Amino acid sequence: MTAGKDSVCVLDIEVRFAETDLMGVVHHASYIVWLEAGRVAWMSQAGLPYVQIFSAGYNFAVTDIHCRYRTAIHFGDPVQVITRLVGLRSRQVEFGYEVVNSATGVVCAAGSSRHICVDRVGAMTRIPDWVVTGLTGND
Repeated sequence: MTAGKDSVCVLDIEVRFAETDLMGVVHHASYIVWLEAGRVAWMSQAGLPYVQIFSAGYNFAVTDIHCRYRTAIHFGDPVQVITRLVGLRSRQVEFGYEVVNSATGVVCAAGSSRHICVDRVGAMTRIPDWVVTGLTGND
């Protein structure tokens, strides 16, 4: 995959019972976990595993997360989390997401997350050049 704004990562998930409420409907908090899984998968697919960033002493702290719920997803449904890089600044990265019911093709939720780069002690810092290169696919 070539990284950058045009690259997409599709993560397949089958809804687990633990992700649902008493009615078998996916609990709203599960979507946020799926967005994070989509972001981590996007970075791995781009050749930039998040564990590599973490091991180098950096993290992307969440500064904003948004999810718009459109229609319910149920226990056992196959879903895809579609993730894209939508913004990159010197200290900030933003991802966009769609959660699609794979069986119906219906977009059930859409969201975004913004992250600020921090060092080991949690101080805001510039995104290292090698990470920017990995995110953008520009050598």
